[in-house]
Order: sequence, then C-alpha cells, then structure tokens
Amino acid sequence: MLTQAIHQDNAVLSAALRGTHARHDAIMNNIANADVPGFTARRVEFESALSEVIDNWRATGNLDLSRARPSLRYQEAFNFFRMDRSNVDMEREMVALYINSVRSDVLVNSILHNSRMLNQVLQGR
Repeated sequence: MLTQAIHQDNAVLSAALRGTHARHDAIMNNIANADVPGFTARRVEFESALSEVIDNWRATGNLDLSRARPSLRYQEAFNFFRMDRSNVDMEREMVALYINSVRSDVLVNSILHNSRMLNQVLQGR
C-alpha cells in the first residue's frame, strides 16, 4: 500500500516536472527570440489541468494523468510595448525562468526523497 502511494505521488510529481520543463522551453524560446520583430511570447499552462486531475484522484481514487498535459499559449497581443511589436519583456522572462527553475528543483528533490523512502521500505528499515 505504501509503495503504491509513493508510486502515485511520483507520477504526479513527474507530471508537474514535465510541465516545468515545457515552461522552461517556452521561456528559453522567448528569450532567444526577444529581438525578432513581431515575435509573440509564449506561455505554458499546466497547473489548472494538474489540479483537476489531483482533485479527481482524491474524489475517486483514480489517477488519470493523461489529462494533465501542458498547453502552450501565446501571450496576449495587447502586451506589445516595443517599437518592433515584439512583446517579450526580458526582465519578466528572467524572473519567470528563475521561479520555474526553483519549482523544478523542488519537484526533483521531492521525487528523490520519495525514492529514498521507497528504498528504505524495501530494505526493511
């Protein structure tokens, strides 16, 4: 029972990690294309879909992570603030990159912690 709970926790953490990786890719793409005239920044959304999956898991006991996929969205066009009509704000992107990196680190450390716990259970400690 404990091993199944750890496995399910790791599955949820892995889904969240996939979302942070997709967000990292989008942020890096925004930074790389910041000077391209007319470039529209992209954002990745996955928290709401993952939250719905977790709520359903708690209510039904069924963990279906197939609906917890990151989605790529274009940042609103009205956010153009540069003469070249690119809406990439480098300061915003750098802050988003830092926050996303911290989230990714927390998720990886949580998965490692769960793996250590599982290892201890399997060794009988």
